[in-house]
Amino acid sequence: MRRSFFAAIALCTLSFAAPAGAQGALSLQGLGYPAGGLSARAEGTGGGVADFDALSAVTPASLAGVGSPALFLQYSPEFRKVTTASGSATTTTARFPLIMGVLPMGQSWTLGLSTSTFLDRSSETTLERLQVVGGPTDTVTISEQNKVLGAIDDFRLALAWSTSPGFRIGVGGHVFAGSNRITFSQLFPDSAEFISSAQAGRISYAGFAASLGLEYHPVRAIGFAISGRKGGDLRAQSGDTAIGKAKLPDHYSGSVTFEGIPGVTLSARAAHDNWSTLSSLSFTGIKAFDSWDIGAGAEATGPRIMQRIITVRAGARFRTLPFGLNGEKVTERTFAAGFGAPLTRERASLDVAIQRAARTTGSDVKERGYILSVGLRVSP
Repeated sequence: MRRSFFAAIALCTLSFAAPAGAQGALSLQGLGYPAGGLSARAEGTGGGVADFDALSAVTPASLAGVGSPALFLQYSPEFRKVTTASGSATTTTARFPLIMGVLPMGQSWTLGLSTSTFLDRSSETTLERLQVVGGPTDTVTISEQNKVLGAIDDFRLALAWSTSPGFRIGVGGHVFAGSNRITFSQLFPDSAEFISSAQAGRISYAGFAASLGLEYHPVRAIGFAISGRKGGDLRAQSGDTAIGKAKLPDHYSGSVTFEGIPGVTLSARAAHDNWSTLSSLSFTGIKAFDSWDIGAGAEATGPRIMQRIITVRAGARFRTLPFGLNGEKVTERTFAAGFGAPLTRERASLDVAIQRAARTTGSDVKERGYILSVGLRVSP
């Protein structure tokens, strides 16, 4: 019975309401939206530089290039518009997708601790419908509100080793944990005649994974990086009751950078995730798809402002989102731009990226999102 209750709520949450302007979204199907663990710098290059970026939580090997102790915090609100045949709705989702601390230990080793958003499920939908309250002709319009707040986060402890800029290797241990707080409400227009109702529940998730990364620069101008994460079991439970189990998706990626042009870094990346292993945790039967994530971009030395050299960035990215709509894949095309600036005598730096994401599927539902990412790095 408890499992059926959560399944019914999840199904309503994932529906697009016509009369009231739903706040469901293509990017929030199934278990949620994959934030990706990319820093604002990596996002500004379409993800191309992610496997070489010490502040992106995608490969442990990149930690060896951080240079000094650092704390990093990123804020990434998304402004989203969903359009259906019956209308459109706009929403804003506030995210803190990445927090990281990095500590070099001696000349060869670097330790990193991070938390990043793995799948973000925060959403809200509203649906108005007729409810029979007496005889067949005795009906009233009620408002059904479905709210889900929560996410699954990736807590990573990583260790990287390097004795030269030409070769780096790293390993990481991951704990995946989080919860979805679900509220299902039925609101009547006349509270004096009818009593509104609400049901609430909480689904918790826990799982483990391990990762490995390698970075190699045969010459100064060219670099290659590969990384992989092997997923273990991801368990879902409500209170003390287990309600589902699935495999965390395996992740593999490869990247290349070219710095043969003075002041310019070109980068490209391809990654693959076996999201289909999460299908058994989608209680509403929403299908999960394996996904390719391909991106490329450039960063270049820009103008000097207030005695600080600004780095400018641009890139593009294409990927399939983990969970589809009506059995069809949801694709995301993103164009990004950004900049980076040093602060306070090189003891801190600011990275800013703006992404325009277009998400489509085979249906008439379309989604446009603007993601503003602001990352601050501080070296004590």
